[in-house]
Amino acid sequence: MKISKLGALCALAISTALSPAMAEEGITDTEIVIGNILPMTSSAALVGRAAHFGSVVAAAEANADGGVNGRQVVIRTEDDGYVPARTVQGLRKHIDEGVFGLIGTGAGAGTAAILPILEEEGIPAIVSFSPLQAAVDPIKPTVFMIGASYQDLLFAQLKYIHENHNPDNAKYGVIRQDDDFGKQVEEAFTRAVDAFEVDAADPIRYKRGQKDFGAEILKVRSNGVNVLIAGGVTTEIPTMLKESSKFKLPLQVATVPTSTLPPIMKLSAPYGYSYYSGDYISPMGSEGTAHFMEVAKASLSEDELKALNRYAVTGYVATRMMIEAIRRCGDNPTRACAVEKLESGEEFDTAGVTLPLTFAKDRHISATAVRVLEVDPVAGSVTPVTDFAQY
Repeated sequence: MKISKLGALCALAISTALSPAMAEEGITDTEIVIGNILPMTSSAALVGRAAHFGSVVAAAEANADGGVNGRQVVIRTEDDGYVPARTVQGLRKHIDEGVFGLIGTGAGAGTAAILPILEEEGIPAIVSFSPLQAAVDPIKPTVFMIGASYQDLLFAQLKYIHENHNPDNAKYGVIRQDDDFGKQVEEAFTRAVDAFEVDAADPIRYKRGQKDFGAEILKVRSNGVNVLIAGGVTTEIPTMLKESSKFKLPLQVATVPTSTLPPIMKLSAPYGYSYYSGDYISPMGSEGTAHFMEVAKASLSEDELKALNRYAVTGYVATRMMIEAIRRCGDNPTRACAVEKLESGEEFDTAGVTLPLTFAKDRHISATAVRVLEVDPVAGSVTPVTDFAQY
């Protein structure tokens, strides 16, 4: 009896040691769970839902091709409602339920809030939804980022304005949100003011979720600002343009990538302003996103397809890279192995969205080249006015 019990215990120990299900959090014999934390509700839902569906498309593409070494990829998304405290709650829930790695990490303030937890838990994460310089500078062992920082995206636009449309008696201004996202916006503003040695008004800050910008635009007017960073997240941008149009302010305007989304352009159209934006990926409808759209049409419902925008593309690229890193680890993937594969310097194919991307041990950021875009809301057009360049 004692021998059979001992034998059973030994067999159980061997089975446990060899079982792929016990290899790592988020891994079972049949599944690999990859997590998102995104604003699926709130004013930022326009971009959060798109990023979620981009991850779903990447998982569907992998699963249709047999999965990852025989395992199906499962996407689990937690809604943080664009509230940093809820980003932390979402990550805690992912940890409790078991997740291998993270793609959507919330907006800038949310990402900042979870960075210590990602490092403590050793969770591989690719920041793709809202670039945050602090995510990769200094380097965090398991955290990577796709895309140029807001500092570079906005500086590129201000440099273009300075070199091509510099108004007489140029005076720069910025309206920015009072959080980590807004801090990055202001850093771009300060960098440009110092680089171009131009006159500048004091930065104007607004509360997260603010709906009315009459007082802020009155300050822009009284300060004589004619080059403005409209540092809104989504609907704040057209609201700023609406208030500016009441005074017919002659503005050159720089914005973040959300300003290129069709709903934001539609809201901006009545106010008579063209403006600038910047990006580091191929735009929706271009040759670069043709493969993505082909897979999306085979993977999503009609209603889900309507939710796609450029944030779906970045979510797709990041998820595709995470999946490939796991695939390169073979039959028994671990988080440590996935990190090793991500920072190996080996190229990751993005299916035409960008040139092949790489990370390295001393460089956890990729796709940093920026192209300046001119946005005409009335025509519904987004036109590149520069080539991709490093800033």
